[in-house]
Amino acid sequence: MPKVSIVIPCYNSEKTIRRSIESIANQTWRDFETVVIDNNCTDSTLEVLSEYTAVANIRIVNCITQGIVPALNTGIYNSDSAYIARQDDDDYWYPDKLQKQMAFLESNPKIGILGTQIRLLDENGTPQDLGTYKRPVKYPLSDDQIRYMMVIGQNPLCHPSVIMKREVPLKAGCYSDHFHLAEDLHLWLKAFPWFKFANLEETLVDYTQTIREDYNPRIVKALSTMYFNLYKEAGIISGDRPNILYEWELENSKNG
Repeated sequence: MPKVSIVIPCYNSEKTIRRSIESIANQTWRDFETVVIDNNCTDSTLEVLSEYTAVANIRIVNCITQGIVPALNTGIYNSDSAYIARQDDDDYWYPDKLQKQMAFLESNPKIGILGTQIRLLDENGTPQDLGTYKRPVKYPLSDDQIRYMMVIGQNPLCHPSVIMKREVPLKAGCYSDHFHLAEDLHLWLKAFPWFKFANLEETLVDYTQTIREDYNPRIVKALSTMYFNLYKEAGIISGDRPNILYEWELENSKNG
């Protein structure tokens, strides 16, 4: 059994999947399988993947229920590796990504969830300087910094950069569709009581930033607030939550 299962949900990905899969095939660290979830593809995605079956150790599983959350959970349940790595069908890993992350995890066994820094690209492949909140993206490195970011309403881990112990989603209850476009932060918050977090300082992923009109930053802050109050009541965390007003809130107050 490979040490890492790379989980990639796919839905009609023929235009982008080749670059993503090639970046996996070119990894310097080779003890992995690639679990691709066919989420009802009707284009040539599967034909493209067939070209890389051997070099990327691809195994395809089907998920009839549409959506990234059912697809991700299907991938996790169909893998037995010690670690789960996430990649999207339009992102690119640098060749030494797995090697550097696995070296860190093996040297730091208490870390359950590990991300990296990213380079942002738009849908045309042009590098972008600013992220979702119109600010440069720099993820915190230490467990304490990451936990702080989570409870004030920001996601401190880039989802398709993450490698996590397989026990993380199994113990935390896997992904949930309750909070639209925040399934990753929701999983990190559910894992908060049991697992430690970290990010590498190096940029190891090109992340395609898609502008989503249906993204609501209020959901992320409400989710963080809910878990902060829950964990404080349970005695898992203590102290007060900083009262931070973000730029989008200031802009909304001006317009409102």
